[in-house]
Amino acid sequence: MKDFRPNIIFEKLRNGDESPIYELYQLYRNEFLAWSKSTYKATDDQAKDAFQEAVLDFHQNVISGHLTELSSTIKTYLFQIGKHKLLNIQKKESRMTYHEALHLIDNGEMGSFMEEEQKAYSQEQISKAIEKLPEDCQKVLKFYYFSEYDMESIAREMNYKNADTAKSKKSLCMKNLFSELKKMSMLLVL
Repeated sequence: MKDFRPNIIFEKLRNGDESPIYELYQLYRNEFLAWSKSTYKATDDQAKDAFQEAVLDFHQNVISGHLTELSSTIKTYLFQIGKHKLLNIQKKESRMTYHEALHLIDNGEMGSFMEEEQKAYSQEQISKAIEKLPEDCQKVLKFYYFSEYDMESIAREMNYKNADTAKSKKSLCMKNLFSELKKMSMLLVL
């Protein structure tokens, strides 16, 4: 890639040419890994995952039209996204509880519910309960817990008015999920 001007890269990506993504990945990967390890004490896997997610988000933001111009360099943009991804990964890993396969126990909401109810739900039970929710709730919960989107990103993906609307929807969806899990556990007891 001879031309690193964002508008040229954006045009190529929007026209289906994904070669700039591979070139940007190769160009900045090792530098990001070294920077994140020294600055944030990231493990090799954390740094690799964060940078890969940053590059994928950059690509998605360009082709979806959410990113049409930059006020910084592409490198700075990728490093900023990567930094946030890295911090989310580290935060999530530091919050893991006794049942690591249960991805939803990463912010205390599910954990406090489970302590209160003294239940231990399997990943399979949670997946079945999520499938019973309306499609918009399924998407919001998957974006938040599995894709680790922030509320702004969820609002954008779901075409909500703002991050507060996304936060309210997530809260409502969690209540619905808890209700479904409770119904499932009652059925198991009967």
